[in-house]
Amino acid sequence: MNWRSGFTLLELIMAIMILSVMMLLSFFCFDAVVQSWHAGMAMSESLGQADHVIEQLTSGLRSAYYPDTGAQLEEYGFQLGNHGEGPEARDSIGWVKIGRALVGEDCGFADSPHRINVSVEDGGNGETSGLMVKAWRVDLQLDEFDPEKEVQPVAISPQVIGLSCRVLDKDQPEKDDEPNWQDTWDFSNSIPKAVEITLYMKPPKDKDEPLEVKRIVEIPMFDLSQNPRNKSQKGGTTTTPGGGMRPGGTGTRPTGGGTGGTRPPTPIMPGGGVTR
Repeated sequence: MNWRSGFTLLELIMAIMILSVMMLLSFFCFDAVVQSWHAGMAMSESLGQADHVIEQLTSGLRSAYYPDTGAQLEEYGFQLGNHGEGPEARDSIGWVKIGRALVGEDCGFADSPHRINVSVEDGGNGETSGLMVKAWRVDLQLDEFDPEKEVQPVAISPQVIGLSCRVLDKDQPEKDDEPNWQDTWDFSNSIPKAVEITLYMKPPKDKDEPLEVKRIVEIPMFDLSQNPRNKSQKGGTTTTPGGGMRPGGTGTRPTGGGTGGTRPPTPIMPGGGVTR
């Protein structure tokens, strides 16, 4: 009895189906690897940007300036606006500083006292969103100068979607052996001892939770702002030409980090965007 060699139609269909399933599984495995790689790259970039922003904020806060005129002055105090909690927080902070942190190498008033205001903007109507900064010179301003209208914000990082800040309580910095953090600062003529900054970064995927990055920054000018000293009390303290004491009290000029001789991280904001 003779049989013809070859495959039946059923065998061909089965072979095609098996091959199709194997190709489909291979595609899904490859796609999962590619998606994971993209997510990892996005997270790495986001964390790198968060670290850079945190370093700039840290340098700026440690370079806080307060004049030693013997009196507490409202225009040199720290300001905290509390708006929301968690990833939805839209807090704002403001203080006076000296140095290039947050304003850039080319800023014309980096070496003189200038006020910084940092906040998160949601954007809309084509406007830039993310962490924004405003900066303007404290002295030599006209009486009618209004920073809200005349100073344009400059973007630090569009990846920041939330900012939460807390400060140590002025009168009771510790409670039950733990730091006594407060969401408000009612002493706008002085500077807090420490600030806790929490950034919420845009997640790699929309359905994921925002990335949280936290840093606690101590401010050297706390003691001076609480107990201003006049000339008779300063002794050998080195002062600036404008009557203010340099951070650290050693006579060295702060360079972003608040410690003499240390260069700040590469600025992330062009100085030309914040004039006045």
